[in-house]
Amino acid sequence: MGDTDGSTDESLIHAVVKQVVTLAAATSALAADLLKELDLTEPLANALWRLDPDGAAPSMRTLAATLNCDPSTVTFLTDRLEQRGLIQRQPAPTDRRQKVIRLTRRGVEVRTRLVQTLTASSPLAQLSPDDQQHLYALLAKAGADPSQFTCQPTNPSSTATD
Repeated sequence: MGDTDGSTDESLIHAVVKQVVTLAAATSALAADLLKELDLTEPLANALWRLDPDGAAPSMRTLAATLNCDPSTVTFLTDRLEQRGLIQRQPAPTDRRQKVIRLTRRGVEVRTRLVQTLTASSPLAQLSPDDQQHLYALLAKAGADPSQFTCQPTNPSSTATD
């Protein structure tokens, strides 16, 4: 992949980036109909995707940091998710001045459907399990941090709150 002097092959990197962008576009196209059906925009789906029903409820500030956006944007997003009955904002147990975000039962169901549909329909699902594991390892090595996303499928009946 590199030249003899240790420099990288920019044309190969360009080709890889092009493939990643093409894959992202294909995934977005697959998501479009589902998001319309679920009455979600991409930013709302992204926020919902990152709320892990099995993890600790994040504060509004933590979610803003995870989404790399201003806290006022998270307020806007959580207002919309709350209006749809997908999340609840509650005082943080350790500091009542802070609000934490919890998925409702309906939120867990919608999130689960989103994750399962996009996972099953992904072009990556066409790869063998060995190829998927290899790609995962390569992406991790390149700096793609999977801990920044919470995309494990969940069981709606076991983790939700109303």
